[in-house]
Amino acid sequence: MPSRACFVLSVADLAAERAFYRDVVGLGEPVMNSNVWVEFKLGECSFCLEQAASSKAPLPPHSRIEFLFFVDSLDEFETRYRAQEFPGASEGIPCAQTGIRAVQYADPEGNLFRVTDKHHS
Repeated sequence: MPSRACFVLSVADLAAERAFYRDVVGLGEPVMNSNVWVEFKLGECSFCLEQAASSKAPLPPHSRIEFLFFVDSLDEFETRYRAQEFPGASEGIPCAQTGIRAVQYADPEGNLFRVTDKHHS
């Protein structure tokens, strides 16, 4: 069994993605921060951003992998997200079977992620 998990997202613009996940999603300061790798500690796992090599293009937006972040307030997150004037609409996710209110967003490169209130965890 692995002792820890790390999820890696390959991105074209590491600086923009770092700022987005740090400031808008609210992951805080990265525990590792370089010009090719940014790592945010999330409890027992890490969420990492990796600068895509020119020979390795990032996955196209809307791939099969999505992330779910628990935030203090979904409404406050929506306000921070909208303040950045990202294009595209947020989209409610049907989660009636779990009782979770989740909303799907796209980061600056179009990678999809979901956000829900912490009290639903």
